[in-house]
Amino acid sequence: MILVTGATGFVGSHLVGALAKAGHKVRALVRGGGSAGTRNIAMEGVEIAYGDVGDLKSLNAAAEGCDCVIHLVGIIQPGPGYTFESIHVEGTRNVIDAAAAAGSVRHFIYQSALGTRKGAQSGYHRTKYLAEEMTKASGLNYTITRPSIIYGEGDGFTKRLRDVIKLMPVVPIIGPGKGRLQPIFIDDLVEVFLRIAGKAAYFGRTLELGGPEKLTFDEIVAQLKTALGSNKPTVHFPIPLVRPVVKFMEALLPRPPVTEDQLVMLQEDNICSMNDLMDLGIRPVKFAEGLSYFLH
Repeated sequence: MILVTGATGFVGSHLVGALAKAGHKVRALVRGGGSAGTRNIAMEGVEIAYGDVGDLKSLNAAAEGCDCVIHLVGIIQPGPGYTFESIHVEGTRNVIDAAAAAGSVRHFIYQSALGTRKGAQSGYHRTKYLAEEMTKASGLNYTITRPSIIYGEGDGFTKRLRDVIKLMPVVPIIGPGKGRLQPIFIDDLVEVFLRIAGKAAYFGRTLELGGPEKLTFDEIVAQLKTALGSNKPTVHFPIPLVRPVVKFMEALLPRPPVTEDQLVMLQEDNICSMNDLMDLGIRPVKFAEGLSYFLH
């Protein structure tokens, strides 16, 4: 039995279905009941467990009898009632404790993020690093995955950009747009989990995962515009000019469209070698090809 936390999220909803189709018994941890996300993962071979990473009792029940835990829960920005620390650090600690208490878990897989490192400037990467360190010190057989930007049906990254391209008269880009990303298609990332789950060869490893192209943010936007048939002009806004506006939005809005933490990450490259994907025998699709699979 494989426990997947964050099962109704973008990655989780794709992964749960793929695991079930591959013949695995899956226990999907979800919050609340009756959501559209829960209905999307309700299929043969999938058991629903209601719980939350902040509720150790529910996690203990969910982990009971499982031999693998895939911990996907994460946030890209804080919101009302939750922070990077509460989700990435305290939540991961609870999932690790539940996995250890179960006594049956042979493999703990933690999804971190490319760019995670000690001393990172962004709160997102700093707390992911703390979660990685807890995973390594847990005493469990672990694997850490560090994907770059993930895209595909239901992702938040391309959806935001698509909405901007469709609704705005021009396409605004914060900063020079030269930071490089390595978008990885959701099907390729799911295939990684299918190939490593329960495999001793990947115990104790940290896998850095990115698509086959290192694209600047400008290039990503340009390819999205092409896929959407848009010829709207792109306009760059200097970060020093945008920062005061972002601070104001963060103070005013519960979920601002851009945060100071994201401004930090926009200025960093988010790229890696292809060695880990090649080792897994996965040939990831290019960004434009991946877009063609779900943009209609």
